[in-house]
Amino acid sequence: MIGGLRYVFVRGHDHQLAYKRWNGEEWSDWRDLGGTLTSAPAAVSWGPGRIDVFARGPANQLLHIRWNGEEWSGWRDLGGRLTSGPAVASWGPGRLDVFVRGHEGGLAQKRWNGEEWSEWRDLGGRLTSGPGAVSWGPNRIDVFVRGHDYQLAHKRWNGTEWSEWRDLDWNG
Repeated sequence: MIGGLRYVFVRGHDHQLAYKRWNGEEWSDWRDLGGTLTSAPAAVSWGPGRIDVFARGPANQLLHIRWNGEEWSGWRDLGGRLTSGPAVASWGPGRLDVFVRGHEGGLAQKRWNGEEWSEWRDLGGRLTSGPGAVSWGPNRIDVFVRGHDYQLAHKRWNGTEWSEWRDLDWNG
């Protein structure tokens, strides 16, 4: 939700990013933001009037587009060798953490610190799914994946360091 507006993003039948906006009374028409997506989009807001959307591109790279409150940026190629769609979380203003299953099957992370993007970081594990990520407070991120044994696995950031992988003993 941005300024009372709600947004929904999808990969359209033409593999381009599309969105609708809810203003509290009605939905807008679909708007096409272009791009060539090979995964579902992941979107997050880290502040008023700001939306960042990520997806995997045709070369298995991370693609990024953003809304600054007035206009959409162009698509930006952030590189990488993704084998899943991305998940994104924000634990504070100007902070983005994007997660994917990397080319070797482990969890990979790319961070935005408000000024620049980090290099890709390998957080280990053996994933059999794309990740899901959420932040519920400053300096806190929880990432969930299906691990190599098809169990739900969890890794968390506490503001200082990443935990070891924890098996949550579920295989639905």
